[in-house]
Amino acid sequence: MSEAWRTSLDLDGRPAMGIDWLRAAPGADVAAHRPWRAAVGPARVGTAAPGVPMRWPLAVVAWNARVGGGAMRALREHIQTGVPTVLLLQEVYATGASLPEPSGNARWAARIADRPREESRMDIVSFARETGLSLLYVPSMRNGGADGGVPEDRGCAILANVPLARPRAIELPFERQRRVAVAAGVTLGDHTIDLCSVHLDNRAPWRRAWRSLGSARTRQMAGLLKVFPAAGADASVLGGDLNTWVRGRAEGAYRLARDRFPCPETPDPRPTHHFEIGGWLRSSDHLLFRSPPDWRGDSHRLDDTFGSDHYPVLGTLGPIARD
Repeated sequence: MSEAWRTSLDLDGRPAMGIDWLRAAPGADVAAHRPWRAAVGPARVGTAAPGVPMRWPLAVVAWNARVGGGAMRALREHIQTGVPTVLLLQEVYATGASLPEPSGNARWAARIADRPREESRMDIVSFARETGLSLLYVPSMRNGGADGGVPEDRGCAILANVPLARPRAIELPFERQRRVAVAAGVTLGDHTIDLCSVHLDNRAPWRRAWRSLGSARTRQMAGLLKVFPAAGADASVLGGDLNTWVRGRAEGAYRLARDRFPCPETPDPRPTHHFEIGGWLRSSDHLLFRSPPDWRGDSHRLDDTFGSDHYPVLGTLGPIARD
């Protein structure tokens, strides 16, 4: 089977610095992960020079980009603030010759290939190269397999207009599909902020369908919180699509995360995702902070999906200004 999943390339396809792989899944899950690993390409890592003054606050966005369907250029223009900004993205994709030919034993997800409104569909590596942003991308799964389409994989990413440090991949406990969260740190002044982009399973396998009601996601979140955030960080941010479609913020995965990341005190109550059946809205996407008591972390849902089926959540974090 292909071992491409272990490797890292830069934005030009050359060997790049390795990322740390952290085990959040039990050893018993390795066999289930193996055929999904065999179908994905390498991680992609690129670190840019700061594009803005390194001053507070830190702006953070959590957004599921619908595998190319989200208009990333339009979102970036909307949130352009002139301050350090980090995008915690889910369902972005990569393509190219580095993806292996899937073998008969490989597993993959059904292809999603939506196109955004008013701009071209763009893979995450091309977008990072075009914008000059730092990137950490780690694929979770193949986006379509032997269907004759362009080879693609998809997963979570972190984009930033400041350098990213200590890139990590966190393979989550296996439920229905392979899920890999990504984490990295940024430094502003004397402070280090650890950030994570995560995407939990929307349902369990049919043979364990009852776990779709929340216990599958609770198990994945519990595994993630064993290794994130990193020790020594002054503050930390968890953002992503937790797929809390059954009970919203009452689900176990959210409550576990909330215990560790208690800010904002009053999250924006508006739902963030158009459910696949019927189009009704649900609370799925969350942006949470843990910080010192003299800091403030706020977030709110934007009013535009930018072509995705998810609304972005925009937040800011930083020390409280003193008069």
